[in-house]
Parts: sequence; structure tokens; C-alpha cells
Amino acid sequence: MRRIGTCAAFVVLAATLAAPARATVLEGAIVNAQVQRDGSLQVSEQITMSDVFHGGYRDIPIAKGQSIDRVSVSEPGHHYSYGGSTELGSIGRPDTFATTHVGGDLRTVWHFDNPSGGPRTFTISYRFRGLALAYDDVVDVNFNVWGDMWKESLPSLSATLRLPKPTTSPSYRVWAGPAWVHGVVQRTPTAAILRATAIPSHQLVDLRVVFPRSLLASTTGAQTRSGTRLAQIVAEEESSFAAYNHDRKQIKRYEHSLYTWLVLLLLAFVPALAVILFVYARFGREPKVDYDRSYEQEPPSDLAPALVPALTRERSGAGVNEFTATLFDLIHRGRYKAEHVTTEHSKWAGLGKTTLSDLELTKGKDLESPTPWENVVAEIVDPILGDKGERLSNFRERIAADRTTNAACFQAFKSAVSTEIRKRDWYRNGLGVLIGAGVALLLVGGLPLFYGIAHYRTNAPRFSDDVLIALGICAILDAIIVAVSIAIVPLWRARTQPAQLEAARWSAFHRYLNDFPRLEDAPPVSIVLWERYLVYGIAFGIAEQVLQAAHLQMPAEMQQQSSLYWIGTGNQFGGGATALAISDLNSGFGSALSPPSSSGSGGGGGFGGGGGGGGGGGGGGGW
Repeated sequence: MRRIGTCAAFVVLAATLAAPARATVLEGAIVNAQVQRDGSLQVSEQITMSDVFHGGYRDIPIAKGQSIDRVSVSEPGHHYSYGGSTELGSIGRPDTFATTHVGGDLRTVWHFDNPSGGPRTFTISYRFRGLALAYDDVVDVNFNVWGDMWKESLPSLSATLRLPKPTTSPSYRVWAGPAWVHGVVQRTPTAAILRATAIPSHQLVDLRVVFPRSLLASTTGAQTRSGTRLAQIVAEEESSFAAYNHDRKQIKRYEHSLYTWLVLLLLAFVPALAVILFVYARFGREPKVDYDRSYEQEPPSDLAPALVPALTRERSGAGVNEFTATLFDLIHRGRYKAEHVTTEHSKWAGLGKTTLSDLELTKGKDLESPTPWENVVAEIVDPILGDKGERLSNFRERIAADRTTNAACFQAFKSAVSTEIRKRDWYRNGLGVLIGAGVALLLVGGLPLFYGIAHYRTNAPRFSDDVLIALGICAILDAIIVAVSIAIVPLWRARTQPAQLEAARWSAFHRYLNDFPRLEDAPPVSIVLWERYLVYGIAFGIAEQVLQAAHLQMPAEMQQQSSLYWIGTGNQFGGGATALAISDLNSGFGSALSPPSSSGSGGGGGFGGGGGGGGGGGGGGGW
């Protein structure tokens, strides 16, 4: 509804020294306005409330071309005198009031003493000039008799707007609004009368009266406009009611329709599924390759062990398995020398000892053109070995002794591997398409949703606002589905044709290492091949299967030649990781290379809010 003119906004404080703080309760309001012969309005507002104690204020919005004067405050039996503070929250001399301008509002502040907090009726009177608009044919008085900035509900409202002279002219028209307020309006020859009940908080109520201009003696208290206006005003009011009625019928029609919910359900899922299917068809489907072998008995290529798991599992990074495999590959290639030794470990809380096979590492030869991640492994291992060397079983403790530095190196190892994977361009990547589609759906949904919520009328929703909110929610649900699909990497990433063929061959080699202990194939006759089996088995996370095969099939003389395999006393196989085995060594590296734990404390905070007002509204407070 239109929000020009005077609007009531009154908040009285509920905190006193003598009484506990309680919420202000509005009992009722009576607004009387008399249109003077010059077009000005003499307004009297009687507001009854309880749980008020010391003071109150009234903000009256003043638009361009309007002014207010002759303000007074009274209670039955006595008038308040002018004077005192206009500061909200101040406790001044009872039965006084004062006025001040706050922004575009005229603020009236008055003081009283009400220790019981019982019902009090205050009358605020003033002359309002410029509210009436005088056209060539009629005078339009659009008077907001109740404002939408009231924080409390109002049980009953009575408003009367009296004409300058009685009339029965057909140009004399009366409307009250909005249509969803519970009330009635009456037109008499002398006045327009409005009665409304159960007005919720923040609900504007207006009374619009149009009467012949000839009822005025002058227009010094009104604003003049050229041209005739009656037909346009009638059309505005009829259009406003028709729009409300149309919205009400449309909402009722569609909210109970199965077709509506089916369409919304489709809109909430189909666009997201369409985006996901497109991305999967374009980027996520693995290309077909002409390869059907079940096993590869040797590594298909010289691909570094730190890169193989990423290729076969379609990943873009590396972890502890790849780190351990790189270390053993460096031993295999001579960067480090390994000597078979045994180490005694306590068991049963120190009551006994056990002898385990172990490897003692020392520095070896420098490699030609080592990879960045191999340099990172050497950066961790070289300080541990020093000039004298170190046993592999002690590595976990030595790495953990400088966990902060080594954890940073481990992150550098993973970063170097990820960089190399990106350089090799193994994957087709549709992540950017998914992110772009998700952001677009979020914007497409968020903008209408926020617009619809911002303009939503709780008591009388507009059909257009409901549609915007519903469509916005559907689009945001689509965005959420797309965002969730980002976590499912195979939907948006697949290997290229060459990478797919190489991955298929390495997967066949992986299957061979996994099944090797059960196969009847002839074992390798080369110690180099056996050691490569172990290196890649560590990378794949199946080192125990390779060690089992070595335990069963590797000749004793070949074991003595190997720098990686060390099958010690009792036919136990350790593979350089002591009898705890490779998996426990990986676990130890994982914990030792993780960053040190940290703890902290945080503070709490709060939030505040504010209020506002505009044409047809106001704000207030009390003390």
C-alpha cells in the first residue's frame, strides 16, 4: 500500500526502578482527523497502552511538500507543557514534552511517571499541512492511520476522517486498505469511518478519501496539482484490489495442484542432472582401448613408482605408499646402500627380546637428473643417515624427532608429484564446467529468491513473489546437487586415450603382483626384476604379497644378492622393514611425517540488529 503521510510508531519503555522490565502492550488506538477548509488536517491520535513507566516518543514521517506544526500531548484531564529533553531514554520532569527533527521525521518525546505500569491513554495532536493533494476536480487525502513499524500487535483501531463540509457528491469516494486487514469502512455525508481488529505487528493500515475540491475554501494547507484525477484514482484502487484478488486465487489454485509440485520437483533436479550427464559424457567416460590382457609379468614402462598409483587409480596426488616406494627405488638404484643386519627389539614389556631382520642404510652414489620428489626424499633421509648410516627400523623415530621440518618436506613431495601429473596431461577435466554451472545456478536461484523474500507480504503474498521464491529454491537445490557431484571425481575426470592404455597395462601388472603367490608361472630369474616387483608392490600397497612370493620362490643365493630383500632367521621375511613388515613401516612414516598437533582457544561473539523506517512508517523506543 501507499506509504505517504502520517504513520504511527510508538514504543514505550518497560524498565523502571520500581517495576520489572516487561513488553509494552497496546490496548487500542483511536485516530481522528478533520480536513480544514484550507486543506490541512487537524489530527488527534489516542493510543492506550500498559506496561509503560517513564516516557515515550512518536515519530511522524514528513515527505517533501509536507509540514507539521501545533503539536501537543495530553492525557484525560490535563495537558503536557512544552520543555524537557528529546533524548530517548532520559527521565525528565513528568507531564512535559518536546519535539525535534530526526532525519525526515518529526519526533515528539514526552515524559510521565507511571510506577504501576497500568493502562495510560496519551493523545498526540498536530496539524498536518501538505498531506492533501488538490487536483482540478477532487482532493485526494491518503492517510496512513497506522504504521508498519509498530513492533506490537493492536487489538482494535478506529479511525475517522471528517470532511470540510457534508457532501453526497458522486466524486466523494472512500477506500481502506490493505484488503487483507480485518476491518470495515463506512462512508457518511460528513466523514469516512474505519474500524479494524487484530492488526498484527508491522502492518500498515490506510484510509483514502477523495472529495470534490469545491468543499475547500482555499488550498493553502494542501498541495495543488493540475489536471483531473478522480478516474485515475478509482482505476488505481480497483487495480490494487483486483491484483490482490488475482494473487489470492492464483496461489490457491496452484498450491494444491499436483501438477505444480511435479513441475517444481523436475525443476529442482532435472537441470542439475542434465549438467552432470553432460559433464560425464564429455569428460567422465573412460575411452575404450584395444587391450585385453589379464596380466603383465613385468613393469610395462619405466614410470616412476610415485606416479603409477595415481595413473591406475585416476588420482592427482601421492601419499605415504608412494614416499616409501620412492625410498626403496632409490635403494634399488644405488642412491643409498643397504646392508643386511639384525636388530634386537624388546617384547612383553621388556621381559624378553626378539631378533628381527633389518637393513642398515648409508649414502651411495648420486643419480643423474633425479626427479623433484626424489630430491625431497633425499632431503629427509640424508640428515638421518649422516656419515655413519642408520638402520631402517629407526627411521620412524628419527623422522618424528624433527616432525615440523619433515612434514613440510612431505608436503613438498606430494606437491612435486602432483605437478608432474599435471604436466603429463593424463586427464580430461570437467571440473571447471561443473563449478561454472554451479555458480550460474546459484546466481539464477539466489537473485529471484532474495528479491522474492525482500518483497514478500506475509499477510497477503503476491503470486509473483511465490513464483520467484519457488524457482529460486529449485535453482539453489540444483546448485547444491552440482556441488555435491564435484566430490565424485569419476563424474568429471577421465584419462586420455594414451593414458588409458598405459593405465590398463599397469593395472594388469598390479593384478599380476597381487595374484603372483598363487600363480604357477615360473618365478623371475633376475634380482633386478624381483626388486622392481617389491618397489611397485609398495607403491600399490600390496608389498606383503610380493614378500610372500619372495619367501616362497626366491632362491637363497638371490636373497643374499638383493639390497632390498632380507629374509632372516626363522625364514621370516622383512623386505627391509624388519619383521614388522612394509605396511607397518608405511604406517610409521605416515605418523612421523604428519604435522605436529596444535591446540588453541577461540573467543565468542555476538550480533546485533537495528531497525529502520521510511515513508509511511517510523521507529521508536522507550525507557
